[in-house]
Amino acid sequence: MNKERRDERQAKKIVERALGIHLEHADKEGGVDYLSTDGRHAVEVTRITDGRKRAGRDALDESRTTGTLEGELQTCWLTITPDTQHGLKTFLQSVHPALVKLESAGETHFDNQRAAVHVIQKGPLSDIYRPLLVAGVERASAVPDHAHRRHTHQVIPSLGSGGTSSGSDKALTLLTEALGKKEDNPRKLKASGLQNRHLFVWLDDDTRFDIVRPLSSEAPPWHDGFGLPSTPPALDPAVTQLWVVHEGSRLGWLWDGQTWRDLREG
Repeated sequence: MNKERRDERQAKKIVERALGIHLEHADKEGGVDYLSTDGRHAVEVTRITDGRKRAGRDALDESRTTGTLEGELQTCWLTITPDTQHGLKTFLQSVHPALVKLESAGETHFDNQRAAVHVIQKGPLSDIYRPLLVAGVERASAVPDHAHRRHTHQVIPSLGSGGTSSGSDKALTLLTEALGKKEDNPRKLKASGLQNRHLFVWLDDDTRFDIVRPLSSEAPPWHDGFGLPSTPPALDPAVTQLWVVHEGSRLGWLWDGQTWRDLREG
């Protein structure tokens, strides 16, 4: 018997509250997750995430807590690195001393594309740029120092990948492409034989940024092309309703088969 997961229970509550129906856990031996007591609705819960991103964050956390950092920074530095970059367990141990040398050379910014050209041309900062390039640093900027705030200067890394979607429609396209690879979801819904077949999709902080951006906690303004999608989702015929909710922000979309509807869960 398959046990009911926490995220499944949360999805169940959202669907029940939105539709005014009662769902019972039905995935005993590999079927859909929920069936409604009125015999009209089947609900399957899934998640679009990237385990590599979580592994990257865990590796960076290890770098923060292990090993010593060589040299003393004169200001804090912000860095941007892909969250799937290899070697994040020793990221700070590699990047910190390189930035100490970079600021000693009078530099306040680093761009990997310009740095790569500089290294190819054997420029004077090549020995400083190389460890930053190897560590996967895409950009780095020194933070203006504030004399009235005394603190230990440090590297403040930011992980990210997937680029930036041009709007909700593009994010939806990428989402449905990812769902197309999860063939078990429509198979289970089709096997239910019910009229209303709901696919509930959780997004989280480990979902590709170009998919999750419209529903993140800092969702862009509507006039920038974000908000509700303007086109129907390209779904398997077995899916009649699509629910998409960000696990952190609780912002979401519902496609009811005809139109899009905004979801905001507290």
